[in-house]
Amino acid sequence: MRQLWFVSLILTAALGAANGARAEDLHYDQVEFTVEAESELQNDLAEVTLAAEAEHTDPAQLAVEINRAMSWALGEVRKRLAVKSRSGDYQTFPVYDETRLHHWRGTQNLILRSEKIQDLNVLAGILQQRLQIKSMQFIATPAHQRAGEAQLLDQAMENFKERADRIQQGLGAKSYRIVRLSVQGAGAQPPTPMMVRTVKAEMAMDSGEPVASEAGISRQQIVLQTVIQLQF
Repeated sequence: MRQLWFVSLILTAALGAANGARAEDLHYDQVEFTVEAESELQNDLAEVTLAAEAEHTDPAQLAVEINRAMSWALGEVRKRLAVKSRSGDYQTFPVYDETRLHHWRGTQNLILRSEKIQDLNVLAGILQQRLQIKSMQFIATPAHQRAGEAQLLDQAMENFKERADRIQQGLGAKSYRIVRLSVQGAGAQPPTPMMVRTVKAEMAMDSGEPVASEAGISRQQIVLQTVIQLQF
């Protein structure tokens, strides 16, 4: 038993020394660096938030007016299959004149989304006859983002290989191996504020002129952080 225990102790010590040597060797001739790849995506999805707003001394009549405006708007939306819609917040709150209640104000949001941006601009112009545009933004669809990320990752890997080869050759190493490599993707960054021209109420009532807008671009970025070990 003592002999077996002594042999086991020697093997354990030998393995520990070997692992320690390998770990120590791993820290020699290391180079740490970062490479990036960035691209621009054309935004292909638009989202518009509109609101039906009204004021009235009677809260019940206020609700009727808002519901009528929203029902009319949803009827216009249903005529366009390329536009998706969902109802937003509905809020009613009192408006005071000094110390007494003067009237009630209410608002309900309607959110529209579509990849047919021009169709959405036309619809938004029509809806301005009875609703107000609150905001408009443009983004890249998830499918468009994934396609862009795949190309961006390929570019980032090419940048990594070019940098690693240059370091290896510059320092006179025969080759290199990767010790650590991490990939960080920033995804599509929010686009810069877009141009939106809201049509005057009297013009919208007469013609339903389309909203003038510019979709713009979103930015994607991938960062590779790596450590390589040079082989001499």
